[in-house]
Amino acid sequence: MRIHEGDLAYDLEQPIDPLTQLRSNWRFTLYRVKPAEEKLGSGEAPTKAEAEKKAKSALAKIAAKSTRVA
Repeated sequence: MRIHEGDLAYDLEQPIDPLTQLRSNWRFTLYRVKPAEEKLGSGEAPTKAEAEKKAKSALAKIAAKSTRVA
C-alpha cells in the first residue's frame, strides 16, 4: 500500500517469512516519486501503526532537508 505525501511516498507491507509462512514485522520503504521514482530508505516496526509513524517521521525529515537545501 503506497501513501503519497507531495513528491514523497512510503509503502507499508507485512511480509510472510518463507520458512514459517508466518507474518513478520511491518516494513516501510520511502520513495521520492517526482521527477522520477527513487528509493530513499526503509525500516521495520513491530506494528502497522508504529511503521506508519516511523515512515511519516522519516519523510518529514527528508522534506525538511530538501527545503533547506533548495
